[in-house]
Amino acid sequence: MNPGDEDEKGGGSGSFADLIGETKPIARGPARVERAALGSRTSRPPGPPETRTATSTFRWPDREEPRLAAAPGVSDAQILALRRGDPEPEEKIDLHGLRRDSVGRLLADRIASARARGLRCLVVVHGRGQRSDTGEAVLRDAVPGWLTKSECAKHLLGFAPAPNRHGGEGAVLVLLRKR
Repeated sequence: MNPGDEDEKGGGSGSFADLIGETKPIARGPARVERAALGSRTSRPPGPPETRTATSTFRWPDREEPRLAAAPGVSDAQILALRRGDPEPEEKIDLHGLRRDSVGRLLADRIASARARGLRCLVVVHGRGQRSDTGEAVLRDAVPGWLTKSECAKHLLGFAPAPNRHGGEGAVLVLLRKR
């Protein structure tokens, strides 16, 4: 091997910085907050504030997804299966066009009725909020709160965002308790 061959194959005396060229520093992220500094915030259950009630016993396996919750005794595997659409929904509750103040009672009544008839899974279509006056997904954001309140909660094992074939971001699947 000739002395000049090393430089051509990358084994020469050039430093790593010479090979890479000019670089720029990466900005640091936010400072890490220790658990002790969080104080009482660590004792709250996960999920959005509107879903945390004194009687709420639901747990949120994914803190980033408020539309994914399970009642005590329901495994993560069951909730993930629901998220995939297993079991298939047997009935649809479509909330499109309804006002926020009338949906809670309607949802509670329809869920109670479905459970009384022995249904196991429902799809609640709340929409994506694209046609709301404010551009916000008002119903989508409120559904977890309605489902975890005592009137609905006693009928549910859990709920999860619907797969695309059942409405995707505009719907949630609800798993009902047995009669």
